[in-house]
Amino acid sequence: MLPMPQVLKRRSSWPSSFVTALIGWNGFATIAALAFGRAPLLPRLLAIATVCAIVQVVALRGRLHLARRPDGLAGGAVAGAVTALVLALVAMAVLPELARHPVITSLVAAYIGAPVGVFLSYFRRDDARIAEAHAPGRRVDYGRDAHWLDPFAYGAAVYLVVFAPGALWFGLATAIVGAMAGVVAAGVSHFFLSRLENAPITIPIAAVAGVPLGAVTGWLLRAGVPFAAAATTRGLIAGGLCFAITAAVGRRLAARERARAT
Repeated sequence: MLPMPQVLKRRSSWPSSFVTALIGWNGFATIAALAFGRAPLLPRLLAIATVCAIVQVVALRGRLHLARRPDGLAGGAVAGAVTALVLALVAMAVLPELARHPVITSLVAAYIGAPVGVFLSYFRRDDARIAEAHAPGRRVDYGRDAHWLDPFAYGAAVYLVVFAPGALWFGLATAIVGAMAGVVAAGVSHFFLSRLENAPITIPIAAVAGVPLGAVTGWLLRAGVPFAAAATTRGLIAGGLCFAITAAVGRRLAARERARAT
């Protein structure tokens, strides 16, 4: 488990909102660029994605602030997709390469923006629920949710190690893809393995679940490995490790919460 500033433990804080959007925009922009063989565009693309993330957070947070009642996830998805499509028009005006494929650019932007909108709405609603459960005036304990950023770091670290030495020159893309794998691993641990009470058997189950995704990420990162087959193999290993580590940490956090409850 990684130490984090208190402000990032609250997932609905402004800094957390920016981190969420930055990971989403830069993560999926990187995946799209690698998938379509546009890795050379990444430096300029990531700069634009970063600006889009910042602007979208300001717009979505402003909308949530003006809402008279808690926002639903569907509303967040629609707002996220609409703002992302508007930002896509600006991005295409700035980067001509994107304008050559307006349909793909718009679809990728909507695919990025909708989840960002959902997460911002969900985090706001869920944090409010957790805060209400605590006594007034006492510091809010967000439990395992306070470690929501940990899987990003685990994924990035695992992928950088497994894909070395190619990761030394392809490092940013490798770390971003690894972080996105960590996102999926966190979702599997939180929403599925928790149903099994994070029992020890969930760790190997998670490792197996991470292998297919790892193979896909290995294909995406083939430009950083001399042979495509080697990239796929490394992806299998990285995906399994990423999911296993996340499941192991999730099990420890779940055990800590159960101990506090007794």
